[in-house]
Amino acid sequence: MLIKLLSEQIARYWDVIKYAVEESVPPIANENYDKMNRILEALLNGSMDCWVSVNDENKKIEAIVVTTFSEDYCSGVRNLLIYSIFGYNEISDKSWAEGFETLSKWAKSCGCIRIIAYTDVDRIKEVVNSIGGNTRYSLVSIPL
Repeated sequence: MLIKLLSEQIARYWDVIKYAVEESVPPIANENYDKMNRILEALLNGSMDCWVSVNDENKKIEAIVVTTFSEDYCSGVRNLLIYSIFGYNEISDKSWAEGFETLSKWAKSCGCIRIIAYTDVDRIKEVVNSIGGNTRYSLVSIPL
């Protein structure tokens, strides 16, 4: 079960969330010295959202997901970007499917046409492919 946290919950559990984000932040944000403060601000003001995946059987937290919206200026297309995702243990296919279903409904209700993400984790690519997603594209990064 994927649950969207309220800003009060984000503030209360920031240390746990911060660790999860630091362990899974995409390469586009690695160099900014105040990135975690900016992420916290975005989570608290609602420009980013934090979701917690809870195992239905044992009620333990499986993963923390941070999302935001990504809009392509040229096409006007809006996407839900999975900014970071951090799993604590093995996540079942059922939990993955339920989580993507929740995010899909949320994204559609907010005017998005797809969910996008950056990852170098093979398991995430497998899951995305298994639900009909596309993992052909790669993010390339050239430091300046």
